[in-house]
Amino acid sequence: MILALLPAPHEMTGAGRSAKARSSIYHRLFALITSKTDSKYEREVSAHKRRLFGGLSGTVAELGPGPGTNLCYFPAGVRWIGIEPNIYMHRYLRRRAARLGRTVRLFTAVAEELPLATGSVDSVVTTGVLCSLSDVDLSLREVVRVLRPLGSFRFVEHVAAPPLTRRRVLQALAAPVWSAVADGCCLTRDLLDHIEQAGFANVQADKVEISQCPSILRTHIVGIARAF
Repeated sequence: MILALLPAPHEMTGAGRSAKARSSIYHRLFALITSKTDSKYEREVSAHKRRLFGGLSGTVAELGPGPGTNLCYFPAGVRWIGIEPNIYMHRYLRRRAARLGRTVRLFTAVAEELPLATGSVDSVVTTGVLCSLSDVDLSLREVVRVLRPLGSFRFVEHVAAPPLTRRRVLQALAAPVWSAVADGCCLTRDLLDHIEQAGFANVQADKVEISQCPSILRTHIVGIARAF
């Protein structure tokens, strides 16, 4: 999301150009690291992803697809659209799509302002994305806007641990440093509350523990929200 907030190069002072260069290096490095999928984590969450994404059809928009880790879970006939603000992720995603024989459409855009027409997609997908959005409520309203009637929002997201637990305390302590190194990821968001208040017809979600994560990331929600 940081890329979308930077001024255009011709508007920058010397200090601004230096900041953009640092941001560029960071996003290149983040894309490279993210492209090296954590196989243990992926094996643990794969059953949830197969259940959520395996039966999808029509047009599916994935927010923050990164290097395309989830492409293998979607049926071959799905028309897949990716909304990925980090342009350095795109080459990794396109390579993975080519290996899978998939056609993809990619937009360099942010979730807070989706470049999609109202009521134009059948499903929206996020995995580990809502934690890092600048405005999660606006982004979820955008999800509701672009979904067709009875469309679905499907998510696998890490969330804040229950209040007053040891893990919640650790999340609070680690949050500032973690956000700085993990592309703005917020450890203390109660994302299910945000989803339930976004304007969906109904929300069904399970809270699960993912053991192949650092402790501060283990609490996840997995679910489906339906549009009216």
